[in-house]
Amino acid sequence: MDFRILVLGLSLLAWPVAADTDKDMDDLVSLIYQYPDAAKQKLEAIGQQPLTQQQQLRQQVLMCQTLIQLGEHRQAINLAQTAQQQARHSKLEQAIVYFQTCEADAYGDQEDFKRAFTLLDIAIEESKNRNQPQAIVGSLRLKGTLEYAVSNYSAAIESLRLALDVYPDLEKQRDHWVWPPIAYLYADMAGVMHATGDLSQADYYLDLALKTPETKGKIKQALAVMGARIALDAGDRAKSLRMLQSAIELLPEISSPLERAFSQAQIGSIELMLGNLAEAEADITAASAIFVSNKNLLWELRVERLLAQIRIAQKRPDAALRYLNSSANLAQRLSQYDDLSRTYFLEAKLYAENDDYKNAYLSMLKNVAAGEKAQQKLNNTQFMQYKAKLELQEQQKTKAQQLISEAAANQQQQLNRIYAFIIFLLLIIAGLATWIFGKSRGWNLAVHLNQSSDEQLAEHMLNTAKNAGYPLSVLLLDIRHVRQIELPLLQDEIEKKLREQDKLLQHSAAELLILLPYTSSIGSERVIAQLEPVLQRWHTAKIHLGAASLTQPDTLQTLLKRANANQLNRSRSDDGLQSAAR
Repeated sequence: MDFRILVLGLSLLAWPVAADTDKDMDDLVSLIYQYPDAAKQKLEAIGQQPLTQQQQLRQQVLMCQTLIQLGEHRQAINLAQTAQQQARHSKLEQAIVYFQTCEADAYGDQEDFKRAFTLLDIAIEESKNRNQPQAIVGSLRLKGTLEYAVSNYSAAIESLRLALDVYPDLEKQRDHWVWPPIAYLYADMAGVMHATGDLSQADYYLDLALKTPETKGKIKQALAVMGARIALDAGDRAKSLRMLQSAIELLPEISSPLERAFSQAQIGSIELMLGNLAEAEADITAASAIFVSNKNLLWELRVERLLAQIRIAQKRPDAALRYLNSSANLAQRLSQYDDLSRTYFLEAKLYAENDDYKNAYLSMLKNVAAGEKAQQKLNNTQFMQYKAKLELQEQQKTKAQQLISEAAANQQQQLNRIYAFIIFLLLIIAGLATWIFGKSRGWNLAVHLNQSSDEQLAEHMLNTAKNAGYPLSVLLLDIRHVRQIELPLLQDEIEKKLREQDKLLQHSAAELLILLPYTSSIGSERVIAQLEPVLQRWHTAKIHLGAASLTQPDTLQTLLKRANANQLNRSRSDDGLQSAAR
């Protein structure tokens, strides 16, 4: 008895410990992006505690994102790949999408966009299937930043807007993992707006980011750098200087030398644009030393190009050419054709300014050739992304068909084994099932209007309403966004919202028709409002519903045409509201 009491007491104590660990990890989500070095130390301490399998995986998810924030991309990739195997072994597949996003983030920072986009497309699809809004927000936000990096601005805006739309649902997720701070979503949107030349919108989103409570540490410093650049491009030199000074003062908040070097390089480029050559050279030289020691060739070639621009401004063309040649060699070695094109363009400009038009022409030819290769590389990346999407869709379709086939085969095999013995019983069961199905569904829900009996039913209800003088309304629902396999579930949900006398018919493969006797136009709007929560669960919305109310001259066809026109009007009205919001 004493032993059982002891075990019970220990089990009761385990719950608060687990709850405290989960809360500790919740508190670390923002800290990862604000002070990643401090977050890493706390995560290592948590890793020494006794954890459940799910908590172990979450600790690894948070550690992976921490490594990204510290610039330790190779370690993040290794951790993500190992942890995915652990998640599969532990049958906690919902964790895999977070590691896929982290791995994609690391590849994106290394500008391996082909791998990054492929992983993100898989992560986004799986996040939707597993109802993981935290993963959806993280993967959509990252996809938006990568699309911005490859100059696909319209796609970037769409991804970031979707992420912002889903963001309020984060807290509704039962099991917490990791999610980006909303300040970064606003900042990413500001970056895209800045790139497209919409400086007022860029300033608007940046202001939203700066006002969020989580804007501290590294987040605040990154926003200050962005603010300095946006203000400078907007012609507000005084504000740019204030923001730049704030960014410099916040540099000690970044504990990672490599991440601090990234920021110093950005600060140096702004100092260069402001004409502060000494400050620019000091910042960029300090950053270059870190990149060289870390063997970060990509950023090494970029700071060499910045140093070349400083030498040009100092009227030292020979020194500038040495930096440009070194930058071009590194870009050629890394197949960074966009960087190579920029370097050759700067080289051509330098030659032209010194009246060496022959070499200026040769450099421009190299610039054009590198630009063509950069565009080809971008096209290949986008094609591979599109191809990967198609392959993913085909795999999912094949998997679904295989599951259906296997289930059907197993069922048939079981039936074959007992068919000879209980055929009479099966017939009775089939009869009972048919009778129960007919009673529960009323023989009138989710049927096809292309059958004559259904047409007669609709016409009969319409004529009865006209003769008796009572109102009748119809709702036309676009179901093209609903997968065929989910259609019966949607119909069942709709039925629960309808009255006994209401009828649900399938008008076509793309539309459901709901007949509402004794219902005016105002009443039909109430029904739409009742159905809206149901429709949202199937990724459709109110704008996919059209309504029309019966008038004496109406036939079934004219009533359906008016409902279809109402559906189009709702869609246009919704588009108008979105345009105004922009």
